[in-house]
Amino acid sequence: MLPVPSPGKGKGRDRPELDVDVREGQKQNGLKRSAEMMEEDGYANKKQRTDASSRLTPWARDVDWDNCRNLAELLHQEVAAFVRYISPTPEEHEVRGMVITIISRAIQSTWPDARISPFGSYETKLYLPLGDIDLVVESRMMENYEKRQVLHKLAQVLRKENITDNVQVIAKAKVPIVKFVTSHGRFAVDISLNQGNGVKAGRIVNRLLKQLPALQSLVMVIKLFLSQRSLNEVYTGGLGSYAIVCMAVSFLQMHPKIRAGEINPSENLGVLVMEFFELYGHYFNYENTGISLRHGGTYFNKLARGWSDFRRPSLLSIEDPLDSSNDISKSSFNMTRIRKIMAGAHEVLAAVALTRSRILMSKARGQYTDLRGSYGKAREDDDQSILGSVMGVTQEVNFEVTLS
Repeated sequence: MLPVPSPGKGKGRDRPELDVDVREGQKQNGLKRSAEMMEEDGYANKKQRTDASSRLTPWARDVDWDNCRNLAELLHQEVAAFVRYISPTPEEHEVRGMVITIISRAIQSTWPDARISPFGSYETKLYLPLGDIDLVVESRMMENYEKRQVLHKLAQVLRKENITDNVQVIAKAKVPIVKFVTSHGRFAVDISLNQGNGVKAGRIVNRLLKQLPALQSLVMVIKLFLSQRSLNEVYTGGLGSYAIVCMAVSFLQMHPKIRAGEINPSENLGVLVMEFFELYGHYFNYENTGISLRHGGTYFNKLARGWSDFRRPSLLSIEDPLDSSNDISKSSFNMTRIRKIMAGAHEVLAAVALTRSRILMSKARGQYTDLRGSYGKAREDDDQSILGSVMGVTQEVNFEVTLS
């Protein structure tokens, strides 16, 4: 006997009632397709994917696309234009400095001996337009009280002085912090107590930036790429700024053509960005190999160092330049996902670059015709962007950059 069809909901059609196992199978297939899509583009949810589709590539308008002789030059020019666009201006840095001064005065009104120092991306100028400001407070007066108590008192002081109306104390983290957004300027700020390593690390990074001119460009590209996939915070399993810098330094130190003096990294930024994604997405041996920046850059055996984690073999290990016994990336538990999205980014960039290369060849042969003319110039610049295939900026970020 045939099953009795149940009433359908669409345009008067009847549809047979599906067996529970069939419905469950369809559900699982749908989940599988969603998971595969996430792995392909690196976005964790529908909102991130929707945001990505509406992002802009305003830096592309500063690239002289028509006069690029080859793909390497085209890639280099776009990365250079991106870095000019996304890097903080002197005015933007000055405004952040004023915010730090206001916060410092508020803290010193309660703890007169407090010394407030910026560190991290502010100190190295490697921050994105909406990036956090990291501060450390050093005070002997604070040492007389329990750290948790001091953090809550600090939060009260910030509210009382009208520095913020949106503050939270994260006391149970490895490094406890007060996290807030300033009332004026809406800057996100993290304050830690008596943690001097961050300031020392900033000095090391600034020295490396002088030694390796291509470092800034690599770091800014990777930071935006990871931040748009919510993988730029250690507490969510992502990579912090210090780890990203160390990965980029190691990449430049260990690059065979740079070591041999065959290429000038400052003139091959685009190729280096693609090769960075290629190395850490496809080839780097996370299970057995760790990174050290000492002695001009080396790799080490994780097992021999005692840094292998058999429960999570895919973790990245980076020796802290300040402390050889400290692995600065051991808390980045999302490395499997980071590796996959870097591999995917390399494949996407390579495919788009191949298309752009064919266009360059057509132009050289006089076989290319622009059907849009000057009317579509801005849109054409966005369309030609290679970096835009894996990242971009929101209207909010573009507004902030335009203002600065």
